[in-house]
Amino acid sequence: MEYLFPERFQELLSTSSITYDELIKKLGIKSRGTITKYANGQIKNINISTICKIAEIFDVSPIWLIGWSNNKHYKIHD
Repeated sequence: MEYLFPERFQELLSTSSITYDELIKKLGIKSRGTITKYANGQIKNINISTICKIAEIFDVSPIWLIGWSNNKHYKIHD
């Protein structure tokens, strides 16, 4: 399975009105550099809670964000 997080995260960053500073604050990270490293794939072992926070901020499915589905709003049903 292809790791699509960097590509999909870049897409979200480029199509959203959320600024890097807002995203840093919402994610509780220390620098813009971390956001850049997520987007270019330099950081590969992103904590699942961070992936879920990013998905929530951008209103997308974490399953889509990591590449397990092509449905941007995929929901897991009980």
